Amino acid sequence: MKQFIREKERKERLMRTYSSSLVFVLGLTLLFSVQPAFSQSTEEYKDLQKEIDALKEGQSGLKQDMQDLKKLLGAKPAAAPAAEIKKAIITIEGAPIKGDKNAKLVWVEFSDYQ
Repeated sequence: MKQFIREKERKERLMRTYSSSLVFVLGLTLLFSVQPAFSQSTEEYKDLQKEIDALKEGQSGLKQDMQDLKKLLGAKPAAAPAAEIKKAIITIEGAPIKGDKNAKLVWVEFSDYQ
């Protein structure tokens, strides 16, 4: 019985060794026989590099434009000084009024009813 068990264990080890070897050989075969899916010719690579360089130049131009705009927005001109308020003396004698004749504030409305 022990001999049968040892024979069975030996066969199992042998099968594992063969399986491992077979997987290893198949892996190497696939590795060296298949070309990369993304292989590109030198011309294609150069064309792509030119496109990338053009995009980088465009991006640099946009960055410069943004900086110029930020400078323009940051340098706001000083606000014009408020116009000097002058006192105006208007006579409203004989005009229709509402409220107290001796009020400190008088609101005068000029309008055209035509």
